[in-house]
Amino acid sequence: MDRSAGELLGKPALVEFSHAIEQFALAAAPGEPLIVIAMFQKLSYFARALPVYEAIADRGAVTLVGMAEDVPPLLPPGIHHALVPASDSLAREWSITVLGAHGGATLVAVDLETLDPVARTIEEGRQFCGRWSFRRDDAFHEVLRLRSQLRLTPAVVGQIDAVLRAVQVRPEPAHQDWWGVPARFLAHRMEAAVRARTAAEVALEAVAEDRGERDPRTGLYTEKFLDRWTAGLGAGTLPIGLALLRVFGIAEVRADYGLRAELAALHGVSGCVQDLLTRVDRVVRIGREDFLVVLPSSPPEKVMWFCQEVCERVARLEDVYPFIALPGVAAATVTRSRPLPIQQLVEQVELGGRESEPVSLLAD
Repeated sequence: MDRSAGELLGKPALVEFSHAIEQFALAAAPGEPLIVIAMFQKLSYFARALPVYEAIADRGAVTLVGMAEDVPPLLPPGIHHALVPASDSLAREWSITVLGAHGGATLVAVDLETLDPVARTIEEGRQFCGRWSFRRDDAFHEVLRLRSQLRLTPAVVGQIDAVLRAVQVRPEPAHQDWWGVPARFLAHRMEAAVRARTAAEVALEAVAEDRGERDPRTGLYTEKFLDRWTAGLGAGTLPIGLALLRVFGIAEVRADYGLRAELAALHGVSGCVQDLLTRVDRVVRIGREDFLVVLPSSPPEKVMWFCQEVCERVARLEDVYPFIALPGVAAATVTRSRPLPIQQLVEQVELGGRESEPVSLLAD
């Protein structure tokens, strides 16, 4: 396997690849010397796969799971763990490697911390650069790599080394590259099917009758959309930029100037925000005067620039109909915390009030 090569993999496809290699492990003869090492990023992701890994361990495989956590997890007997710091490159790795005397399989993917703009949820839209192989030699080298990089107890290292010795005394299985041709064909077809299904689901939702996910006055997304779009979002993974824009006075425009003026003001604010968004960004109306902008994968400097720019644009709305001064202030953060600190941003804006600095940064 060329370790410099890789292909773009969305999370749904990555999950299916992982399940296929897990089944490869379960297909090995019970009691055969076997190693299964999986990197899950976070314990919450492994919790969903726990029954499968219990079954693998029950068949006698050396079973090891790695994750970026501070506290050792409580795992069933036979499943070993390895913790990595959040700053370690392994914290961004999603991988599974299976190695036995009669064959091997490996999938290694690195979190790109980017998002597919057509995904139904942020979690489903996460993107990885990955490579996979059903060659025993590739699996052997992946086990060696992880053995050297993970902090393991001497007992676990001894179990791994016993399997490595059992593998080395048997010649490499023949014709493995030939087997990989149909496997790669099926994998590409599967990934295309997953993407087609996702696109179809998004299209159906777009034409569905009112689901309460759009504000009828502005066309902006609502909190109902935000709940669905952020559902299942794993802590400590994708950085999410957040900008809470409060436009003071916009809630009183109808009472003071009429419906037409209110709609013009709302569309003016919406335009100021929408013009600055990329394909993966979303703006959600979360209150009469509050607009939450979600900027996945954005660095702090981009989020701060966005806030300053949008506040300046909103200030210039008094030069166009309905010619009303609507001062805007914003609170911003970039976070890997879950749930998203939306309430803290609201409190930050309320603390400063109308006379506060246009933009404030909330520490993660």
